[in-house]
Amino acid sequence: MALVDFTGFSKKVLAAVKGKLTTKEIGVLKRLFIRVKKRNTILAAGLLSALKAGGATKRDTDKLSIILERANDRILEGKKPFTLIDKKDLATIFARANMPMKAEAKFKHNVESDTDDLLISQITESIHREERKKFGFVPEKKMKKKGHLVPSRPKKKPQMRR
Repeated sequence: MALVDFTGFSKKVLAAVKGKLTTKEIGVLKRLFIRVKKRNTILAAGLLSALKAGGATKRDTDKLSIILERANDRILEGKKPFTLIDKKDLATIFARANMPMKAEAKFKHNVESDTDDLLISQITESIHREERKKFGFVPEKKMKKKGHLVPSRPKKKPQMRR
């Protein structure tokens, strides 16, 4: 797997152009890198949040990670990112998460039209980062003992995809 470390990549590029570009041009290049990093981070966080909110399981996110790693390798080889099987698997993942077909189409478009291995790397990195995070939730029993009421959540009805 050859994921791109965006921060390391941008530092290498900026070091390589030092002395070849003016200070103003280097500033423009830095802002471009910051903008791309911010865009990819927001897209990755939004996609993962929407999948989780829609009901995607850990298995679905793991499958998404595998698909994206393969897509990244295919982009680096100069091929199209998704095979037909990958597209079907993506459609299944998005459908299970009750996400609209437009979101799925937009995601595929962003990756396929731009052959955006930087976006793929950011999403995959975000998935793996979330796996490493450990949350210290307060157990329900402790909250009840202290007099706090724990609101119960009504079960969601599965929604139709639009």
